[in-house]
Amino acid sequence: MRPTVRSRWGLLTAVLAVLAVGLAAAIAVTALRSDEGRQALTRAVGGSADRGDEELTAAHREVAEAARELTVAFLEVDHEDMGPLTDAVLARATGEFAEQYAANVDQLVEAAKRNKSVSTGEVVALGVGDLDADSALVYVAADSEVANVTTDGTKQPRYYRLQLDMVREDGEWLASNVQFVG
Repeated sequence: MRPTVRSRWGLLTAVLAVLAVGLAAAIAVTALRSDEGRQALTRAVGGSADRGDEELTAAHREVAEAARELTVAFLEVDHEDMGPLTDAVLARATGEFAEQYAANVDQLVEAAKRNKSVSTGEVVALGVGDLDADSALVYVAADSEVANVTTDGTKQPRYYRLQLDMVREDGEWLASNVQFVG
């Protein structure tokens, strides 16, 4: 039984309609990811960007910046001057993470010196989830360049995926837990 021309056109029309809806959804999602796009989309549909959206966006930016700073500090290693680097991590840590990191600082410094380690880190992607007034869950993708005795002093890339539990203490976002994921 051969499909008729009419049924083929009907199928083609249905496929095109699904693709059009998918494209519209993709455009909307992309627009919503940026502040300007969110505001433009809100204006386009006849609404207004209310103060709550601006505050939420500011809160996301605040916790994201704190998570970015902690991650870069955490990945930074210089066997010749570890003191300021470990202090930078501890300044951005609290609770269990601060206790664990502080308890292991001496071993970390010793290992960095023994291996002549140098590392710089860069956050390449970051996502904030489960944000409320006092806590947030942040996922970070970070890359670093590492040089040590095992790399014969040449820089080699490393790729890290982290989950940070952030808490607000005295108006400042700090990491209470850091886990390597994926």
